[in-house]
Amino acid sequence: MSTVRSSSFQPILVVENLWKRFPGVVAVKGASIKIFEGEIVGLVGENGAGKSTLLKCITGVIRKDSGKIFWFGRSVDFRSPSEALKNGIMYVPQDIVLVKNLSIMDNIFLGMEGRGLFSLKEVRSELDIAKQLLNELGIDIDPRIRGEKVGTAIAQITLIARALHFKAKLIALDEPTSALGPIEVERLLDIMVKLKSRGISMIFVSHKIEEVVRVADRIYVMRDGEIVAEFDRSRFDLNEIIKAMIAREIKEFFPKEKVPIGETVLEVRNLSDLYGMVKNASFYVRRGEILGIYGIVGSGRTEMALTLIGYRPKKEGEIYVKGVRVNIEKPLDAFRYGIAYLPEDWKLALVYLLSIRENIALPIIQSIKRTDIGLVSPIDTSSEKDLALKFIDSLRIVPRDPNRKAMYLSGGNRQKVAIAKLLAAKADVLILDEPTHGIDVGTKVEIRKLMVDFAREGKAIILISSELPEIINMSDRILVMREGRIVAEFTREQAKEEDIIRAAILKGS
Repeated sequence: MSTVRSSSFQPILVVENLWKRFPGVVAVKGASIKIFEGEIVGLVGENGAGKSTLLKCITGVIRKDSGKIFWFGRSVDFRSPSEALKNGIMYVPQDIVLVKNLSIMDNIFLGMEGRGLFSLKEVRSELDIAKQLLNELGIDIDPRIRGEKVGTAIAQITLIARALHFKAKLIALDEPTSALGPIEVERLLDIMVKLKSRGISMIFVSHKIEEVVRVADRIYVMRDGEIVAEFDRSRFDLNEIIKAMIAREIKEFFPKEKVPIGETVLEVRNLSDLYGMVKNASFYVRRGEILGIYGIVGSGRTEMALTLIGYRPKKEGEIYVKGVRVNIEKPLDAFRYGIAYLPEDWKLALVYLLSIRENIALPIIQSIKRTDIGLVSPIDTSSEKDLALKFIDSLRIVPRDPNRKAMYLSGGNRQKVAIAKLLAAKADVLILDEPTHGIDVGTKVEIRKLMVDFAREGKAIILISSELPEIINMSDRILVMREGRIVAEFTREQAKEEDIIRAAILKGS
């Protein structure tokens, strides 16, 4: 691990050997960082590297398992973000939630003891203070506007104004620019520099390395839950930072085989959604092909898939299945045309009150109805059971009981059932959105083997994944998305980690 020279000043925040585990995954592994007064520290890494988890442990959003946190030399273990704020640390989450039925002013002062009994004079004083705080941050807006009326940028600034009012010495910003437009990004970066000049420190978590490099004094790089590198401003080098971010996994974890690639099954031309998250996307996928789609958070990967299957409203674009133009207005239309989708939030794919066998058989319910008893056509439970047992064995679903209801399964086994349900569908195109996220390594390998098996059967597979090694080692072609657009394409032979990350995060690549 590369290091920077030590400072003659004492750090205001010291994190030593912090660990955080979740079921099936160690999110943070012995991380240690230091923050000094009046500096901006970048925290970068790939999706799933542990950046947000580390930030949340520091600020009391979640509790660490072990390790030490020192704040101005005092050992602390905050139990909530409000406790952290009262001690001078403000957390600004990626998905900002203001209290919608309260005004901006009320959101700024939220948490102050004794509020609510103020006189009219005190309310006017609060209004003046709120206006002053917002003006200091370059925002001219009426603080009496309700939280539900403002967008992400104003919500962020409201929380920063709150930090100023509570005299915070450290502001932790989790992906603050991911949902902002270019003008709003510039304003936020300017605000960060202004806060730094006032002696306020910041931790800046972001995938957008160009923005971090512009304002940070130091950068920590996380990979697989660990701090693996540290750079000071005199040593900032985009290529070196990107190399430090990249995780390299063992080849046998990716059982990709070369299978014959046939004709085009699905073609998309100039697809755009109504909300500007998908912009003129054009691509195709062929029989036997695994098409990987990669991009950072907010790049439009999932939105493109949801627009394609009719879950999100389409603004324009054409979709062709086996050379025939089709009209897809809802997910059922997509399914009828042979396109099946596994959502990123796999929980949406299950009916919890149904059994494993019933969930897996849902997509093909018509094909396993009995036809030997006249007009009555109950389900052939024997066929359901055989189908379920096939996937229970291949995916190692526990317990090995096709009649066990989904609601009684563990989270990991529910995810396996959701995947089995998709794979059981008689579809020509399988769209897999983060199919191996959050499951153990052995099951990841089994799912990847199934992807190869289905490709060998002639199905076309679209793999959306934030795990770059998975994208590179499992795909025949790779598309890279940034800000709603497909910005690069690589063949399997061309694909290099540095080039893909550069295309995903750097404009003009």
